[in-house]
Amino acid sequence: MQLIALRHVDAVLAVSRPLVHRLAKAGVASDKIHFVPNGYTPVAPNLTRNAARQKLGLTGSAPIAGWVGRLSREKGADVILDAIAACKPPWHLSMIGDGPERERLRKRAADLGISDRVTWHGSVPNAGTLFCAFDAFVLSSRTEGTPIVLFEAMHSAVPIVATRVGGVPDVVSSAEALLVPAEEPAMIARALGELLSEPAATKQRSLLARERVIRDFGVNAWAASINDIYRSIESNGSTRGIDVEARESAIEGQ
Repeated sequence: MQLIALRHVDAVLAVSRPLVHRLAKAGVASDKIHFVPNGYTPVAPNLTRNAARQKLGLTGSAPIAGWVGRLSREKGADVILDAIAACKPPWHLSMIGDGPERERLRKRAADLGISDRVTWHGSVPNAGTLFCAFDAFVLSSRTEGTPIVLFEAMHSAVPIVATRVGGVPDVVSSAEALLVPAEEPAMIARALGELLSEPAATKQRSLLARERVIRDFGVNAWAASINDIYRSIESNGSTRGIDVEARESAIEGQ
């Protein structure tokens, strides 16, 4: 039903390029589809590394990979567990989030023999302020739109390893992050190793990522894009309205 409705509005905002193509394939007129990635503004200042690690209860000298999201299949939490098990030298994993796969994932960590290297934090308010606690942020999703969590990592200038899915390549390139295919834990493990072995390149990518999120994805630029679309609709005398944001889930399975 939502897809039928999208065919009859004056404009549809798609948050990723793959979603643009899927909407067009599903019958939404291409001239009505506008690619507008999510905008980002921090909800609170980032904590310092020490303060963030203290809040999360993280100790020790081992490198820590952070993962933030819903514990569900599409987010690939199982993929990062497999990657951590394959890491040499060993990394520890800080998992922020909750969801329907929590108990299955805990069992998987135990079966992989990495329970002592995984900290399960559950849901944490304002998790985006804590990214400085990590030595890397990993986005291991199987599917994505334009993930806000990626903007948070960029703004924190934490090194990023991300799967090349959905709108992720529209947000970061190889200049700002290490991008890997989905469903490839061995490549995530290899990327984490590269972060440690090439510290100068790692720091440069992190700084460029922070510059990019501030320059290209601020809320002012996002709002200006939305206003331009509304003005275009008004100038054409249309009255049917605009679907403010078409997400991946809007047309899944349709």
